[in-house]
Amino acid sequence: MSAAPPLRRRSARRADRASASALLVAAGLLDLLFLIAAVTAWPIYQTPAFVVVVVVALASAHLIAAAGLRWRWSGWWVALATIGVYVLVGTPVAAPALVTGGVDQALVALRGVVTAPVTGWKDLLTLELPLGSYQTILAPAFLLWLAVPTAALSLAWRSRRWWVLAPALGLALTAFGVVFGAPTISAPVHWGPVTVTGAREMAAGAAALLVALGFLVWRTLYERRRALRAAEAATGVRTTSRTTSATLGRVVISIGMVVAAVVVGAVAAPWALAGAPRQVLRSEIDPRLEIQQSLSPLAEYRSFFSDDVVDDVLFTVSGGGERVRLATLSYYDGRLARVLDPAAAAGEQATAFVRVPSALSAPAGTRPESAQITIGGYRGIWMPTVDVLTAVQFRGPDASSLADGFFYSESAQMAVQLSDPGLGSGSEYRQDAAISTRLPAVADLVPGGSSPRFAPETVPESLQEWMRMQEAPAGGQGLQLLIDRLRARGYLSHALTVDPSAPPRWQADLGDYTFAPSRAGHSTDRIDALFSALVQRQNEVGGDEDDRLVAAVGDDEQFSVAAAMIADQLGFAVRIVVGARLSGEDLPACEGGCRGGDISAWIEVQDVSGVWVPIDVTPQWKAGMSPDDLQNRDPEVPTEVHEQNAEQVLPGEADPADAGDSPEDPGEDAADWSGLWSALRIGGISALALLILIGPFLLVLIAKAARRRSRRSAPDAVDRVTGGWDEYVDAAIDSGLPAPPTHTRQELATLHAESAPGSRATTLASWADRSVFDVASPSAEDSERFWQIVEEERSRLIADRGFWARLRARLSLRSLLRRPARTEREAVPRRRDARRRTA
Repeated sequence: MSAAPPLRRRSARRADRASASALLVAAGLLDLLFLIAAVTAWPIYQTPAFVVVVVVALASAHLIAAAGLRWRWSGWWVALATIGVYVLVGTPVAAPALVTGGVDQALVALRGVVTAPVTGWKDLLTLELPLGSYQTILAPAFLLWLAVPTAALSLAWRSRRWWVLAPALGLALTAFGVVFGAPTISAPVHWGPVTVTGAREMAAGAAALLVALGFLVWRTLYERRRALRAAEAATGVRTTSRTTSATLGRVVISIGMVVAAVVVGAVAAPWALAGAPRQVLRSEIDPRLEIQQSLSPLAEYRSFFSDDVVDDVLFTVSGGGERVRLATLSYYDGRLARVLDPAAAAGEQATAFVRVPSALSAPAGTRPESAQITIGGYRGIWMPTVDVLTAVQFRGPDASSLADGFFYSESAQMAVQLSDPGLGSGSEYRQDAAISTRLPAVADLVPGGSSPRFAPETVPESLQEWMRMQEAPAGGQGLQLLIDRLRARGYLSHALTVDPSAPPRWQADLGDYTFAPSRAGHSTDRIDALFSALVQRQNEVGGDEDDRLVAAVGDDEQFSVAAAMIADQLGFAVRIVVGARLSGEDLPACEGGCRGGDISAWIEVQDVSGVWVPIDVTPQWKAGMSPDDLQNRDPEVPTEVHEQNAEQVLPGEADPADAGDSPEDPGEDAADWSGLWSALRIGGISALALLILIGPFLLVLIAKAARRRSRRSAPDAVDRVTGGWDEYVDAAIDSGLPAPPTHTRQELATLHAESAPGSRATTLASWADRSVFDVASPSAEDSERFWQIVEEERSRLIADRGFWARLRARLSLRSLLRRPARTEREAVPRRRDARRRTA
């Protein structure tokens, strides 16, 4: 008997030693799971700073979990410690560049780290991969690799029941790399004749599942052994263990099942998902909405030539490059040239604008340059950039907000600034650019296709007729010839009308210039009028002398679209660019600063090699229009004027193109209902959300109003009186007064009169009893007077209460849920039976 206690003490000590080793084993397995999760997230960041973040976060998580185990902290204390470590340690670790940039930048880093749990997803989804260590982009990763391991380790070390959630948390951390990763999987791996698609993702997922399964198996066996040791320590009876062969057989069978499952999944998954797109959160996030709501940059082109803008310095560019780009318009729908494809899906990556966290790779055949851009009077979301952007650094007090609102399209080679308030006077940034070392000549270009890309209905027949009349060759030589003739036979004009006594400044800048009216817009109808004038003029004059064939009036807005249509008809991929030239002789260029009058539009044509070549399309203004093109000729068909009914007969050869473009253009003035539709849609969604929020309350008010109306308009006077009593009782219940179902009317009225001095409840009760049990029915005047008293009592019940108390009474459901006493429901039939017997 005396030997039993020492045996229990030795067993208890062995159990304690096993528990200590179990802590290390559990931590090791979970750490392996956390490291696998870090491997899956590496493609998102691809920076050594991410490794530092993971190491520091895991070390901090172990310290917090160990402290909670040592001092038996509650879950709240563990959470508070985690939050404190996240803020104090995460600021220098997750935002090292900002912390070392001074006090102001350190405060920005602290704010970014604090707000990262709420707003960090936006940066993760809108920045272009890899993210690097841009601003506080590492804060969400530090938070996850701190909070999840802390929770998992605390559960594994301290909980006897919920430890099964620890590996589940580790697997959830592994999903971070998938959910916030790229929409494309890794490159396939070739092993001889076998090709494995997404091998990296498959290996990481299989490893995570095996480690999580291993943890569950180990912990289950450990808990079983600990329970047996506890039983041995309590009873002194030793249990027998399985034989080595039996254990080995179970292990082999388990491993075989796991290996078979992994192999089957590795073979079947790529086949089953072949061709299916990878859907991640990044696929659905882009700033399309604000860009779509902005006016086409080409549609507002003429606003730069108004007198209050034409001489203002919009921005200055110092450094390399030949052109500065505001916007690239790659799509044309017959009405407007657009930045985004209106037919593209919301998640289409070809037209996506993303944020640039660090730098983009420079294309082949380019040299690095840098430019310093300072904003003056320019306003808008279209951000000036030079050639192909590789990196950008904002400066000044608004640098942080500008960096947050900067989005870039690598395919369109253009940037937008969506911050609030956006680019303003004094905003400046340094841009690293890639400048093409050699561009092929236009005549040497080879189209990449043989068929047009523009929709047939967007290209006027007059353009195709004019091209046939030129008998131009194919390819780049034909493009060069047609663009040169289009510019030489065009005539520059930025307005429909001018005041001859006070001509606009843009006209004065052109020197010896004769004004010709030109209507704005670049719809298919507007381009048709331009080429119709060219065709008619060539038919009338003949020959190929450009000075005699000048007939098309317009500016870069119309001529860029016209040139784009020509290039498209020749099989070239083409896009329109709005910007300014930084150098040039015959065309406007920025000198010291880019003024409103320096803004231009040109086209970029893609060679078969993939290189985009800019082509200027600005029409000439030195060879003037012929007199018969500046004004309508005398009508050859006489016009008969009647005193009562005047009707004009148009000349046989009259054509609106002869005297410039008519301001009335059905195609151009057609209303754009897209803005109204967007407003209606947003308003409808807002109204629906508001209805969902206040709908239940409105339903209560409507139900009570309908009930009151039904009672007051009952066909029988007795029903109106009893309904009025019920209405009073319901109002009393909603206002908080008691209404025991067993009380009679007089008892209930007395109870209400005691709790509310001045109540006329007893009068209503007497009147209602008399109307029910009296042989004679109440008159219509009596029932109306009864309801007046009811309304007065309803108002009195809540008259001395505050607004919220009155609102609660009106929205109370107590009266709607109460059930009237059976005797009340049967009172009226009994009274009617008594009346019939009396009669």
